[in-house]
Amino acid sequence: MLYSHVTLLMLRVVDVVAKTTVQQSARMLVAEIHGEIQIGALFPIHRQIAGSESCGEIWEQYGIQRSEIAMHTVNKLNEELPFKLGLSIRDSCWTERIAMEQTIAFLREGVAQCSCCQTPGCNKKSVPVVAVIGPGKSSSTIAVQNLLQVFRIPQVGYSATTPDLSDKEQFGYFLRVVPSDVFQAQAINRLLHHYNWTYVAVLYSAGNYGEKGFESLERLIAHRSSSVCIAYSEKIKTLASDNEYRQVLTRLDSQNSRPQVVVCFCEGASMRQFFKAQKHLADGKMQMKRFQWIGSDGWADRNDVVEDLEEEAEGSFSIRIHAPKIPGFRQYYTALHPENNTMNPWFREFWQQKFNCQFAVSKEDKNNENIRICSGDENLDEQYKEDPKLSQVINSITVVALGLKAMYQDRCRDNSTLCTEMLSRNGTLLYEYLLNVTYSDQFKQPVYFDRNGDPPAWYDILNYIGTKDLDNPYNEVGSFKSINDYGVEELDMTARSMFFDKTEILPESVCSRPCGIGQRQRETMACCWICESCLDMQFVNKTTNQCMNCSLGSWPNANRTGCEDIIPEVVSWTSFGHILALVLAVTGIITSLATLAVFLRHNSTPVVKSTTRELSYIILSGLVACYAVSFALLATPSSSSCFITRVIPPIAFAVVYSALLTKTNRIARILAGSKKRILTKKPRFLTTFSQVVITWILVAVQCVIVGVGLMRDWPDATYAKYALPRKLILECDTETKSFLIPFFWDFFLISLCTLYAFKTRNLPENFNEAKFIGFTMYCTVVVWIAFLVLHMGTTHKALVMSFSYSLSASVALALLFFPKLYIILMHPEKNIRASYTTTKLIRCHFGNSQAAYDSTSKQQHLGSKTTARTSVQSGSASKSSSMGGGVTRTASVHVPVSRGSTHSTDASTQTEAASKFSRSFSIVGRKKQGLDDDVQQLVDACRRYQDEKINSSAANLLLEEAEDEVGALLADSIENSMRTVLSTVAGKAVVPLVPIVPMVPVLPVVPAVVSIPTAPPQEDNFEQLLRSRVSSAGSVSSSRESGSSSPNPFDHLSDEELAHITVRQLNQKLMGQDRNVVLQWKQKRRTLKNRGYALNCRARRVQNQMQLETDNLMLRNQIKVLRESLNEAHMRLHYYEPVFYQNYQVVVPNSEPPSTTTAPSASVSVATHQIPTDSTTVTTALSFIYSRSHPITASSKGLSLVPASTAVAAVTLIS
Repeated sequence: MLYSHVTLLMLRVVDVVAKTTVQQSARMLVAEIHGEIQIGALFPIHRQIAGSESCGEIWEQYGIQRSEIAMHTVNKLNEELPFKLGLSIRDSCWTERIAMEQTIAFLREGVAQCSCCQTPGCNKKSVPVVAVIGPGKSSSTIAVQNLLQVFRIPQVGYSATTPDLSDKEQFGYFLRVVPSDVFQAQAINRLLHHYNWTYVAVLYSAGNYGEKGFESLERLIAHRSSSVCIAYSEKIKTLASDNEYRQVLTRLDSQNSRPQVVVCFCEGASMRQFFKAQKHLADGKMQMKRFQWIGSDGWADRNDVVEDLEEEAEGSFSIRIHAPKIPGFRQYYTALHPENNTMNPWFREFWQQKFNCQFAVSKEDKNNENIRICSGDENLDEQYKEDPKLSQVINSITVVALGLKAMYQDRCRDNSTLCTEMLSRNGTLLYEYLLNVTYSDQFKQPVYFDRNGDPPAWYDILNYIGTKDLDNPYNEVGSFKSINDYGVEELDMTARSMFFDKTEILPESVCSRPCGIGQRQRETMACCWICESCLDMQFVNKTTNQCMNCSLGSWPNANRTGCEDIIPEVVSWTSFGHILALVLAVTGIITSLATLAVFLRHNSTPVVKSTTRELSYIILSGLVACYAVSFALLATPSSSSCFITRVIPPIAFAVVYSALLTKTNRIARILAGSKKRILTKKPRFLTTFSQVVITWILVAVQCVIVGVGLMRDWPDATYAKYALPRKLILECDTETKSFLIPFFWDFFLISLCTLYAFKTRNLPENFNEAKFIGFTMYCTVVVWIAFLVLHMGTTHKALVMSFSYSLSASVALALLFFPKLYIILMHPEKNIRASYTTTKLIRCHFGNSQAAYDSTSKQQHLGSKTTARTSVQSGSASKSSSMGGGVTRTASVHVPVSRGSTHSTDASTQTEAASKFSRSFSIVGRKKQGLDDDVQQLVDACRRYQDEKINSSAANLLLEEAEDEVGALLADSIENSMRTVLSTVAGKAVVPLVPIVPMVPVLPVVPAVVSIPTAPPQEDNFEQLLRSRVSSAGSVSSSRESGSSSPNPFDHLSDEELAHITVRQLNQKLMGQDRNVVLQWKQKRRTLKNRGYALNCRARRVQNQMQLETDNLMLRNQIKVLRESLNEAHMRLHYYEPVFYQNYQVVVPNSEPPSTTTAPSASVSVATHQIPTDSTTVTTALSFIYSRSHPITASSKGLSLVPASTAVAAVTLIS
């Protein structure tokens, strides 16, 4: 009850406002047919004035024709209905405001009727409306529905197509006989796909109709199955000016990628404004190219939209709701006249406007020639154009009538008049009857409603051909049907179309052309893309627009839309690459086996021995394995071949490089030990057995690495991933890291070999193998680096590995073994032990290059004095020879030496001689400092000599024989040294000293006498004797200069104590002493320490000496070697003699006591001589020099390695 009173109060307020508003307008008239049940209708009788919401001129098609067909339909329906149906028509003027006013007027009548019924004596006969037809505009329909549903009054739309009206929760009392714009958007989308217009612009008018239509189209286009996209969209205001329309088209034309097709979800007025703007821009300065337009049903087939703009609209398409022309309506309509059509209050006004005449003229206008009086003879058939939506008006009225009829039949069965339920205006009940109406119209088209109150969709596709002379310039070229409940869509284009350029050539409206075969589209902006080519092994997935990889073993088909299987390829042994790899492997195996056979054949020769035979055989076995693995690599991949190619190569290379590393490490350790001044112990693991064990330990490490890799990744055969185009290659399935990790150990061994080979690169000729090892490592590193690059970037991995393995093995085979084969096979005369012993100067590691440079520079410096002194020395030598009568005792040769026949030489001459000797000694002493490294080498030479003499022949000893030219001071030293060597080597063989004639290059063979020394060799007294003689000469000179001599700080020390004193203690004791004294005692200490080491070595070896064969052949070989060595020493002596003859004077002590004629003041008689053409004096001078230094290496003067006790005498002899 409260709700009813509030509603009545609201309606009275609305009634007052509505009366005021309606009374202000003279146009608010009503065309009415009275009946028992009244329905209302809202038609746009007048046009809307542009830019305002006021009514303008009479609208013939939308207003007069619709109102006439509505009244004609009601009159026809009343002939069949059991009750009389009434109709009230009001003008909506195509605006929301006036439509609302007219709706309020409908409601006011109903409220007034209700109030009259409650008022006693009220006889008002106006019947309230039970339903409302219209209005035609979607936005006006929504506004009216918002008001009607408050009073539960059903509303039937004949022209409103907005999708919002399908929402029953918001608009619960609305239904319509025209389809929703959702179906119209589907029709437009299908039309765009039909012509392949994929790049379009969308313009839409403001308001519910345009905005909702655009949203529906955008939603459809955005769906992934649609190939159409919207390049540009803009909303235009309803009351926009002409300039605003031009600006919209200007912006559209200035797009970077200009769309050619424009869809306009607009009402007819907006569509006309766009045509006007296009004409202005096309004919103006811009000369804009015309667009291909597609209009919605707001334009449909209305002629007023294109009037005077036919050229702009030519070729355009529009969508029209299917509505056939009403048969007989033209005759009915054209027969109407103001005199016989009194029910339509606007018909008289329409007639005057239509024919530009007036029925009533004022007195003032009678004389106006421009005003024409209507005669009544005007004919409506002239320029007749029928409204396309008349059938929808008929259907909407018919639906209401059939709904009321069904309600009457259900509710008032036994009544001949309207029952109470019909009179109570139950809108909810009536709406249910309306939704259930189903019938076929006069065109046999079914009419029914879904649950949302929407009918099935049926649209006509119209093509405007732009000919004014035709009665119908719109050509129906197709149709679209859709049934929402079943989802059926059908576009049927039945006729040829004309396009905007007045031709039938289909225009393009695309941003980017379709991509070719094997290309995918990559979008860069809306509706635009770049075509990207897929890879050869990929196909294009049209659904996702992505490049997809074909599965392993397949390849894209010709259209690149799918994949097809590939026929697998097998390994071809006839290809050039495989033949070359096999030839290289077979050649390598044959060469390696041949090398092994040659080495076994000459197993006991010096060349083979010098290569460490056991390690060489190990290297050759590894090289054969490296070559042989090529057969497994080039075979058809299988489980067994993959296992072999995974295991053998790293282990084979480990065998090769482990042996090389062991060999180079041994050489490097020997070299490092030789640089020590004092050797405290012998280096370990230098024997052949130790070397072999170390090699196999390094190989075992590689085996462990390979085994762990096999457990983690077992090799097997599979097809190669992403092989060459259209090829399916079978290969071993092994991860790259599993394959490469074992080779890191090999590369580590190579790196160490390279390092050791570089450190020992300049060793003498018997160690030249270190150089070849270095070259091998350098080449191997280059090969392996190239192999890694090729292995990562090729599909023929097996072929690359085969070449890499064979090439690495060939480098090692060529550089390590071919030089040895060359000597064995081509120059067997060089295959002797003497060629593989240390017989030349070790240049780089021991500093003799600088010493040689110093010696050469000194000789050049003194060379200028040679010529001047030669004549004097020659005369002095002749004189000395003639006067001399004594002989100096030597080891085996007597050399005449002057006895000092000139006993009358005064003290000044002796002093001068002593000074010259001192200067000469200083020069030679400085030269001696450059040979200190040679002295260090002797210690290591002694050790190597003692290590090798047990297992080697006598050729390794390189024994030295005394020369006849050596003076008497060397006799005991050489004899004892020779005894030491012979006792150490043979034990039972003693080779007597053999006199050698000076300057004779070849010595005769002297048979050896076998005997065993009964006592150890005597101590050499050469150094002590020479030191005492020189000290005496030095004391004379010192006494001349200073008049006194320094006390000896070691008088209380024995030689043994001096040898064991530390360097720091020696420096403390020698503090404050003369420099020469300090040098002498330091040299003495070094000599004693070296001698002690040599004696210790000799003692240890004598205890472990072995019984060697003592047959005559070995002895003869010994003597032959001795003779060859002495010949070499003699030749070197011949080289050094001129230098000392020309540049030095040597003080030679007399061998007999001074005579009575000698000056009494001289404690020692000294004679000054020029050096004769013999070696005695030279030897004496150098003996003085070398006796003050530690033992030197004989290799620098052409001798082989000898014990320390013999070194001093040997070097003295050769020097």
